Amino acid sequence: MKRVRNLLLMGVLLITVSTAMAQGPRFRGGYNNAMQPNRMLCTQLNLTAEQEQKIDDLRIKHLNEVTALQNEMNEKYARLRTLESANKPDMDAINKTIDEISSLKTQLMKKSAAHRAEVASLLTDEQRVLFNSRGRGMRMKGYGRMRGGRGLGSCMNNY
Repeated sequence: MKRVRNLLLMGVLLITVSTAMAQGPRFRGGYNNAMQPNRMLCTQLNLTAEQEQKIDDLRIKHLNEVTALQNEMNEKYARLRTLESANKPDMDAINKTIDEISSLKTQLMKKSAAHRAEVASLLTDEQRVLFNSRGRGMRMKGYGRMRGGRGLGSCMNNY
């Protein structure tokens, strides 16, 4: 009986540890200093203090521009869920809300592309090659997401 209990306990422990490990560093307490994506990016680009400051200013400006749009889009998604869950869904209202969400997504994507171009304009040719080679795949914490993008994060202040 004791052996069965120990095996069961070991199984539960194994599943718990496996799940935690599969989640990656963000779910295990974050990145340590050597692993922080923006610090790695800044180190690789070898940004000057002036470049870091200008990029941080652009990031703040970008955040101010996109936050209202992201909030409005989230409200539209909530409205869409409400419309779709009605007993008799109003397809005209649903389609109108979908069109509004699409318009907001387009605006966010355009703002993110413009922000990225502004950041790239601050870089030297060598830095720009590296920045562009990383492409949109650099969507890490602080850099941005496709759903609106938060902009290139500060090298000095990631969180």
